Amino acid sequence: MFSLVYRSVAKPDFNLDRIEQMLAKAKENNNRLDITGCLLYYDGEFIQYLEGNQIKVLTLFDKIKADPRHRDVELLSYGEREGRVFDTWDMAFENFYGENVQFAHLRMVVGEFLNFNKVALEDNPSNGVFWESVGQLLRQGTAQ
Repeated sequence: MFSLVYRSVAKPDFNLDRIEQMLAKAKENNNRLDITGCLLYYDGEFIQYLEGNQIKVLTLFDKIKADPRHRDVELLSYGEREGRVFDTWDMAFENFYGENVQFAHLRMVVGEFLNFNKVALEDNPSNGVFWESVGQLLRQGTAQ
């Protein structure tokens, strides 16, 4: 399974309503392409994890890079891994806005992750642990 992680900065007019519209289309498209993943939004920045067929994921990433709703798209990591982290999610989404006790620690970790400036293009075990933790927390959040 191929996975890719990138970050970007939302344009000021790309508000939550527009993000939700984009997510509806992304979920439909990702379902058709058999791509799963997670999009996190924190303090005006996105970090997204995509997984699926390598050619399909890279083609989608090329479209994402050209999307005018955000800027400063930065590839953080990519590589092969066993199985999917978000096997039941066309696109999981979490907006780290406001107070949510369940996600308080994850919010801090995401902030640290986004502030980490070194591009890690080789496989990084902590990267996998991070996304597996995100997936587990999101699954717990929907079970309640």
